[in-house]
Amino acid sequence: MATAATALATFDSRPFFDKALRYGVAQGIISAEQLHTIQADFAKGIVQIAHYFGTAHLRPELELALHRMVNLISLNLENLSGGDLQLAASTLQNKKFLSLSKGGSDMLKQLHAMPENTLLAGSLVSAESQRAYLDEKTAAHSFSLADYRAERALRQENQHMIDFTLWLATRMGASRDDVDDADSLIRSAMLVIFVDQAPLHLPTRTAFVGLVKAAKRARATLDETRLGAFVTDAPAEFQRLARAAMARFIDTDLPQIRNPDHSADKLLHADSGQCYFVVENLDEDVREYDRLVAKEWDRVTRGKADDPAVLATVFLFVATGIPPKASMLLKEGKEVIRIFRSSGLNSQAVLDFIDAHAPEAEREDLRRFWTDDLQHEAQEQLADTDPNWPDAHMDRALDYLRKTCSASWKGRNR
Repeated sequence: MATAATALATFDSRPFFDKALRYGVAQGIISAEQLHTIQADFAKGIVQIAHYFGTAHLRPELELALHRMVNLISLNLENLSGGDLQLAASTLQNKKFLSLSKGGSDMLKQLHAMPENTLLAGSLVSAESQRAYLDEKTAAHSFSLADYRAERALRQENQHMIDFTLWLATRMGASRDDVDDADSLIRSAMLVIFVDQAPLHLPTRTAFVGLVKAAKRARATLDETRLGAFVTDAPAEFQRLARAAMARFIDTDLPQIRNPDHSADKLLHADSGQCYFVVENLDEDVREYDRLVAKEWDRVTRGKADDPAVLATVFLFVATGIPPKASMLLKEGKEVIRIFRSSGLNSQAVLDFIDAHAPEAEREDLRRFWTDDLQHEAQEQLADTDPNWPDAHMDRALDYLRKTCSASWKGRNR
């Protein structure tokens, strides 16, 4: 025999609509006439829902539509009544029944339209995406009012974060059109505020390097007065979010900044998800950024790393064990050929050099340039292994280097 607790659990596990309907009939709140209307409206609603999601001509679709309709009515009815069965039963007696199903559908549509993350671009709310969302929630075994409210709270917080981010962007001189992610912009804004005396503007790439250098100092601490002054005129919700963001920055981001292995370049192009926002400035000297974050790379390439001939020169020097530089003398070209023909190219040395010295954002492209293009071409053009095409005097190989690298010689001088 089932215990009272078990019976209660079984009762409570029923959809809220079922509980309210049974309660209303038992207590005489719902009239026989209204009960008949509910039954007729149920039949209409099931067909409408089945049509919306697929077809009303298959029994499984109609059974699923019944389940969907109960879920929608339960969600709306419990929300309207606050879980009070007497009030819910009165609502079933006095309100148009199909409007209760539509009300549940409207609740889900409004929820779907709220941001599910803090990406400012967001996802387009289309008829297709809306239908898919309703399909997921209404076909579920249960999507309770508690589930609805929990998801709504999360999405509302996302909206607050997006609004706060747009306020920060305006307050710190960035164009709203340039911002696509709340987390990265907020992280950069907190870095700016944390670094005492830093101008209250979102940084360019070179300014970011200076901010990281200042934040790395062990004695650098937050000036609470500076933070307070920054948000003093902001809405109360934005003040709350700013203080929470700063606490998160100090607890989570600052230790990463102060990690000796984390350069500004690595932080700016991190794969960890802890990204930073920088203002793209066309007037900013790209070489200046490279000079700050990749001094050896800038020195070796002489700031001409965008020139394929310079890159080919540096990589072939590294691959043959010759100290790298941006241009090649004739005698150095002959040495590159001699070493290659005796021991080949050290591809790993080139990859290690890229990882050790090149700017983080450029490394993948540089690796591809070496492994997919230059390495194979150089091995073919520098070789002297074809008896039908001898190159004992290096004429052909030198001509290749002259055309491919930043060479200082012309013609066929030997």
